[in-house]
Amino acid sequence: MSARRWMGVAALAAGVVATQEHAPPGAARSTMPAAHHEFLRQERAAIERGEGFGMALAADRSGYPGPKHILELKEQLKLTAEQQAAVERLFADMKAKAVARGKEVLAAEEQLEKSFAEGRPEAELREESYRVATLRAELRWVHLAAHLEAKKLLTAEQLTIYRHLRWGGAGHAHSAP
Repeated sequence: MSARRWMGVAALAAGVVATQEHAPPGAARSTMPAAHHEFLRQERAAIERGEGFGMALAADRSGYPGPKHILELKEQLKLTAEQQAAVERLFADMKAKAVARGKEVLAAEEQLEKSFAEGRPEAELREESYRVATLRAELRWVHLAAHLEAKKLLTAEQLTIYRHLRWGGAGHAHSAP
């Protein structure tokens, strides 16, 4: 599934869950399967914590490691003290930006839901939906940009070890050389 399509599905699903969570007592409930509700609950919680929740998977699978995973594998990667400090700074910066942008995403989702509930004009709903999508894209970029920076902090040998540990074997089909 393309990133654009995934973001659209996630945004739509998040809106449905938010609607269900805030529905007045006695209101009709969605027949959306429980697994979808659980996925959306987990996504929201991850956004609130500043976690990627798969937003940078394309980068990771292509050989651009994330700072969180580098820190998890620091012993196997034999990070130097300087590398570890740089990755820790990168991770802290990414997380702070992701939490801030995530709050904006969730607020925009809530506003879109409220606007639908109020029966706002279609043009306003469209603009609000584009705002949600833009904020989600910006949030995703926070995570992707951290992967770009993290790759620069590792040696070629460490990158090979990372790919092996994360994706196994001689490398993942999408791994960069």
